[in-house]
Amino acid sequence: MPPPRRDLPRTHLELDFPSPAFTAALPLLRRCFRLFADHFGFLLTLTLGIYLPGKLAIQFLAYLLDIPTDGLPAYLLLETGDLLLGALLVPAVVYGLVQRLRGAPAPLSASLRWGRRQWLRTLGNDLRVEVTIGLYLLLLIVPGILASLRLAYVEVIVAVEADTQPDPLLRSATLARGRLWRIFCVLLPLGILNGLATYLLLDRIPGIAASRPLFALAESLLALTAQLGTIATLLMYLGTRPSSHS
Repeated sequence: MPPPRRDLPRTHLELDFPSPAFTAALPLLRRCFRLFADHFGFLLTLTLGIYLPGKLAIQFLAYLLDIPTDGLPAYLLLETGDLLLGALLVPAVVYGLVQRLRGAPAPLSASLRWGRRQWLRTLGNDLRVEVTIGLYLLLLIVPGILASLRLAYVEVIVAVEADTQPDPLLRSATLARGRLWRIFCVLLPLGILNGLATYLLLDRIPGIAASRPLFALAESLLALTAQLGTIATLLMYLGTRPSSHS
C-alpha cells in the first residue's frame, strides 16, 4: 500500500513564479500593502490563532507571578513571548503567501504545520540575529542598524529555503549586499507605522494596560500589523533572487 500523500514539501518552498525585481522601495511598499489587503482574512485568522492564545497564556503566567503589565520583568516576559510566537507565525505566514502567489491552495492547517516544522530553526536563528545586532550596538548605533539590515532576510530565508540553507545569516548578508539603502527605505516607514499603531493601541486607549485580556488582544493586533514587515521582507527576497527578473 503506498504511503499517504503529504501536502508539505520535504525540504523547501517552491518559487516557480516570476517576481518583480527589488529595484526601489516605493513600488515594493505598494505591492506589500496590496498583498496585505488581498489576504487580510488569512493573515488575521493565522495571527490571532497563534498570538491570542499565546499572549493570554503569558498574561495568565504574569498574573500568577504577580508581574505588572509594565516594568522590566513584564518587558522581558513579553519579548520572550514575541520571540517564541513570532518564530511560529512568520514561517506559517510565508508558507501561506508563497502558496497563494503560486496559485496553489494554502489551508491554514498546512501553514501551521510548516510554521511548526520551522519553529525551532527560526527561533535559533532569531536568537543569533538578536545577539549579533546586540554586539554591534555595543560598538555604535550605526553598526547595529547596518547589522539589522544585513540580517533582515533571515526569517524569510529559513521559511523558504528551510533544510537546503545551512547558514541563513550568511545567506541574508549575501542577498542584502548592495541593497542596504533600499532595505532601509522599505523597513523604516513600516517601523514608523508599527510604532504609531503601538502608541494608538497601548497608550491612547484608557485602561487597556490594566486589563490583561485586553492587553493580550492589543498585542495580538499589533502582531498583525507587524506582518507588513514579513510581507515586505518576502517581496524583497523574491525580488532579489536571480530568477525574480524572469
